[in-house]
Amino acid sequence: MSTQAMRDRERLARRASVAASAGTAIEYYDFAIYGYLAVVLAPLFFPAGDSLVGLLGTLGVVATGSLARPLGGLIFGRIGDRRGRKAVLMATVAVMGTATMLTGLLPTYASIGIGAPILLTLLRIVQGLAAGGEIGGAASLSTESAPSRRRGLFGSATSIGISLGIAGAAGTVAILSALTSTQQMSSWGWRVPFLIAAPLLVGAVAYRMRVEDSPLFVQMAKRSAPPKAPVTEVLRTHKASVLRVIGIAYSTMTTGGIASVYLLVHLSAVLDYPLTGSLWLIVLIVLMPLAVIPWAGALSDRLGRRRVLAGAMLGFVLLAVPCFWMMQQGSLVLAIVAALVLNIPFSIQQGVVYTQYSELFPTRVRYTGISLGFNVGGVIGTGLVSLIATGLVQVTGLTIAPAFYAVFAALTGLIVVATMRETSREDMSEEESPAADEPDSPPVRS
Repeated sequence: MSTQAMRDRERLARRASVAASAGTAIEYYDFAIYGYLAVVLAPLFFPAGDSLVGLLGTLGVVATGSLARPLGGLIFGRIGDRRGRKAVLMATVAVMGTATMLTGLLPTYASIGIGAPILLTLLRIVQGLAAGGEIGGAASLSTESAPSRRRGLFGSATSIGISLGIAGAAGTVAILSALTSTQQMSSWGWRVPFLIAAPLLVGAVAYRMRVEDSPLFVQMAKRSAPPKAPVTEVLRTHKASVLRVIGIAYSTMTTGGIASVYLLVHLSAVLDYPLTGSLWLIVLIVLMPLAVIPWAGALSDRLGRRRVLAGAMLGFVLLAVPCFWMMQQGSLVLAIVAALVLNIPFSIQQGVVYTQYSELFPTRVRYTGISLGFNVGGVIGTGLVSLIATGLVQVTGLTIAPAFYAVFAALTGLIVVATMRETSREDMSEEESPAADEPDSPPVRS
């Protein structure tokens, strides 16, 4: 490849990475807002005598939205593998933004009774459909546009977008919480973060319209017809890869969910720390990965995906219980330190995982393969993590119980990584290279 061609590829990779990161940031802002407002929304949409029961009902809607993600992944993944990544990524952000904006306009239980939680659940399902189609496309676009030896670095853009979106959501809620009284927050303040989705939607669609489609997809489309049934093909010829993505997604999304989004519920509703202080802690621990994610992605280009990913999972095994013990000592400062420490392995795994997903599939079914595996893993990962963690506290009476669930999830991920081959040196432009991932093939030790 000539020097000019390499420069052109670098420019294309940067544009694709920014598009993936920016769009994913907006989608995850939209999707995370509900989780951060769960404590506020519970009495508005699920009034109950027991506040914890109302909170569990609100978190149940979080789980319902995540249950829709696999269906969204199948729908958008099929279109993305047949028509290209760009158009689908514009559609997902548009659907997500519209559903989020409408959520901010919903009447509460006091106004329309049972219709309020029903409408809230329906809009959350629409959000789940859009979120289900986002990650597969963003990961495919960023890695397929990157130079082969820098896929880890450019592929980490998807994770950067997730961190920016979650941090933006937490920051918005924190600012509103600081500027409004409890009564104002319950009356109208909770609507503001949802309504901000409208201008973000316009900006995201406008930017993604300017980005070229994936060069590997374009090359594949010129050589052969796109798959008629991507889901059937990926399940028939790449079943082992789908199962591995499910396992890794469950592990990383459960441990990451406990270390980030769930902590707001844990600190404010379980440990009774002030809501505003807990929100700013979430902003801090979600922004922290921005410095670590690209470093971890670049490190995986040198050391391999398996080593870096396994190291991060081992970090959760070793740190989860001590960190949760520190959080319950009654000091918000100590809780902040513990949360930051626990998010170091979270940051590292986020820098690697989406590139790893992409490298397990060939171009013709990559969008579908990632979307299917990632979203199925997400149903039992992020979708249920807050519900399970809160339920464990209620059933056992132990405020440290969520740490044991994090350890279990991390050990599950380590087992999956042990069965994988190292993919960082494989050429994604060769259609058959990822297909060597047969169930019977022994793992390649890196």
